[in-house]
Amino acid sequence: MINILKNKLATLDIHTLEVLRKSSASTVVKVAGMAIGLLVSVFLGRTIGAEGLGIINLSNRVVNILLVIGLLGMRQVIIKEVAIAHNKKNFAHIGNVMHTAYWLNGGVTLALSVILIFLSPWLANTVFNEPRLQYPLMIALLVMTPQVFSRIFSSGLVGYRKIWQSNLVEQTLSIAITGILLVILWLLKREITVNVVAVCYAIGRVGVTISVGFYWKSLYQFKSKRSVISKQLLKTSIPLLIITITSILVSNADVIILGALADVKQVGLYSVAARIALLTSFFLQVTNASVNPKIAALYETGKTKELEKMAQRVTKGLGLIGFFLFIVFLFFGKLILGIWGTEFITGYWILLILGFAQFINITTGAVGGLLIMTGHEKYHRNISLAMLIIGLILYMPFVYFYGAIGAAIVTAIIIISENLLKLLFVRLKLKINVISLIKIKND
Repeated sequence: MINILKNKLATLDIHTLEVLRKSSASTVVKVAGMAIGLLVSVFLGRTIGAEGLGIINLSNRVVNILLVIGLLGMRQVIIKEVAIAHNKKNFAHIGNVMHTAYWLNGGVTLALSVILIFLSPWLANTVFNEPRLQYPLMIALLVMTPQVFSRIFSSGLVGYRKIWQSNLVEQTLSIAITGILLVILWLLKREITVNVVAVCYAIGRVGVTISVGFYWKSLYQFKSKRSVISKQLLKTSIPLLIITITSILVSNADVIILGALADVKQVGLYSVAARIALLTSFFLQVTNASVNPKIAALYETGKTKELEKMAQRVTKGLGLIGFFLFIVFLFFGKLILGIWGTEFITGYWILLILGFAQFINITTGAVGGLLIMTGHEKYHRNISLAMLIIGLILYMPFVYFYGAIGAAIVTAIIIISENLLKLLFVRLKLKINVISLIKIKND
């Protein structure tokens, strides 16, 4: 078995090997983050129940949408610009890109957080009809600006090909700090309420920002006069902002509309099922973090055949992982959900629906990254906009009549349709066949 694996690795090209090597390190970090996140979620499910978990998830979803707006689509721009500049040893440009992001994204996010803090009572009592949401939402909004700086540093790390370090920042460190704080409170036999949990999350996010800020300072030591290049970067980032806003709205509309039309218990049940289903796309996220800089570099130098070969091999491996996980959900889904508590077992069908959608998502590979990193972000944007419109049309009636199951059905429709359309446009515009099993003649 080991010899077969060695032979398979020996046949891989250098680009796929680099992705595999960097993805392996990232996988370890993200698995740790995923495991800690699941443990924290189970702990909260058993201490504050489905309703409390629903409130925490709802406040986090609202802030996630606002964070995307504050970033102005700069995340992918930073990754792309830093990756290309790092390849060319143009460290001055890296400094200018990061300096622009600090001022632009930091300023916009700070303004957003102040406005939304004042609007928190209205959002909690009128929009979501849940007074208990007010203080967790305000606490989450207070640490929005530090979170944006964490995202900026994390994007710069990806461009530097410090992939596992970036994943540590985005996926693992914050939830680890939160989990440690909750365990300490539990050992001290302190009462764990929804507001206390919100404070623990906030401390974790600030801790991450401080840590990654020091790490970036030690990594990037090039000294030069910084300049703001917002006009140049905004020209690229605005289409990506539309993409990311539509993507984040699509990915969060289910919980937001559930919170508005149903109740926080439905949000809690749905969130747990969605978290488990997302274990599938977790592997895609790890791979994309390594693949995206390679896509930008290979396409920039015209090595499309090497790019296609790398994409096919990565997608093939991801598809096998996705199929295995869906089978696990099918046969052991109720058992897994029961870990959170008996009330969560009713989310079995939600898990299956979302699990199948994520299987399709991972099977199509890095199609989104291929469009964005090769300058075809407008097609990504148009697809995302179309899915947002379809989602907003479908979520309302489906959630109103079918609750969490309805939200899961619409989410599955959107995920599957979006990925198949991206797959088609990658083939049409880049002449790259991501899935090697599909044989299509070049024009």
